[in-house]
Amino acid sequence: MGSLRYSDLIEAFVTAELISIREERGWSRTRLGGAIGKHANTIRGWEIGDRLPDKANVALICRILQVEPARGAFLEHVIEQLNEGPDLISDLDKRNLFIVESAERRYGEIIKWDPLQLPGLCQTESYHMKELADPFEGPATKIKHWLRKERRQIDFFRRSDLPRTRFLLPVDEVMGSKCLTGSERQAQLNRLLEIDSLSNCDVYVVERPYLAIHAFDIFRPDERPGAGPDFVFVETIDQSRHIVEPEKIALYDRFSSVMLDGASRIGRFLDG
Repeated sequence: MGSLRYSDLIEAFVTAELISIREERGWSRTRLGGAIGKHANTIRGWEIGDRLPDKANVALICRILQVEPARGAFLEHVIEQLNEGPDLISDLDKRNLFIVESAERRYGEIIKWDPLQLPGLCQTESYHMKELADPFEGPATKIKHWLRKERRQIDFFRRSDLPRTRFLLPVDEVMGSKCLTGSERQAQLNRLLEIDSLSNCDVYVVERPYLAIHAFDIFRPDERPGAGPDFVFVETIDQSRHIVEPEKIALYDRFSSVMLDGASRIGRFLDG
């Protein structure tokens, strides 16, 4: 059952990505099919999951649609893994948030927790540039990461069907910004209040001690079209995991429920 649900999750990611990268370029199925020598019905079959393209066709689609290299490479990686078995293995070189980003565009219910930093969707540019560790590649890479994160924020918050989202924030990061100036810190707090004011978005502050020591995101489809099965995304220093087993998801549900019981909405917390 676990492998079947996992295969469903990964196949849902592939079909969602194929639709997204085509629609982001404003291409029809007919136009894309003509560009790669396929009938529009073949493109449709790939996008609804009747069958999946092979790695060569995925690479061709990504090249023609000018997909970001890292995003295209991960999609090829997923197709390759699917051909080898039901599990997706992502090591240090392959770990990323592309499956999470795809779920943020499709799923209807989300819970986000990170004990070490504010969730990426909640960060300001100053927080990203000053509070987060510098990448090994240097400052230019950090700027590139911010621009990608900013696009991800725009894509998420402009959704016409904004998902029911609960952001769980560690109190240390809400109050303990070490590198931000006073105005930058206030801008970050205003950002959190702005998100909390949106329909379907709730921002909570979690006090110590933290029950969960690793970051996790819980995704539920909530009957949204194109979404896959329930899953939890967990990321640690050296790997990322996508959990689909109901009994394990229930464990993360308990973690989040206990933290929510002791948490305060951001506005009440700042007033208090």
